[in-house]
Amino acid sequence: MVHDAHFHTDEYAFLAFLAQHQIQGIVNASSSQEYLRLSAWQKQLEGIQISAGIHPWNSDRISWEEMRPILEQAAIIGEIGLDNVWCDVDVLKQFEIFERQLAYASKHHKPVILHLKGMEKEALPSVRKYQNQYFIHWYSCDAYLDEYIALDCYFSVGPSIYKDRAVQQVAKSVPLNRLLLESDGISALSWCENRQVQTSEYLALMKRSVAYIEALKGHRNMEAHLNQNLMNFINYTKNN
Repeated sequence: MVHDAHFHTDEYAFLAFLAQHQIQGIVNASSSQEYLRLSAWQKQLEGIQISAGIHPWNSDRISWEEMRPILEQAAIIGEIGLDNVWCDVDVLKQFEIFERQLAYASKHHKPVILHLKGMEKEALPSVRKYQNQYFIHWYSCDAYLDEYIALDCYFSVGPSIYKDRAVQQVAKSVPLNRLLLESDGISALSWCENRQVQTSEYLALMKRSVAYIEALKGHRNMEAHLNQNLMNFINYTKNN
């Protein structure tokens, strides 16, 4: 069965759909309110983990003090990072919040989900500075891939793999034991397809991504490999 290593949702029905189909996954909370809502839903479901962190898009409006109690509760920190493509938040502010969260996660042995867009080079020194287990979601940059592979990062393949050469290169280059699969949520699937995707289409689209990875890597049983990788990432805190 497929997994979903990183996604967003504000609908209980979607989480219930994943649970019904026994899909393991990590849902992201980017605010304290969202974390509390997802936590309440999580109690009624199996297989869903919650990550929490101040997204770079929110780093000028959600404070460290506001999010700190949520980071203490969350087993996985993220998504956090840097972005100069899809947001205009001051880069210095992004770096301030990014480094505080990296330092906290490293100190408390909590794995991290990274959002890097247009700032892949600039983020490298910070990621190297704070030893941890990192998972870069939907990496789609032609450069610096080898540097992040050398840091033993996990990489999730986004749903644009069927049309995005950079994402295809990630799937080809990343070691099999460091690959993950993600949807980023129904809205991201809709963005990739350039139409409104229904929840009923979710499994077919995710399996399409698995088939592309399998063809690029030349390995069978890809779902089993990807699922084991997700469990290894989630269990990082327990093992360190």
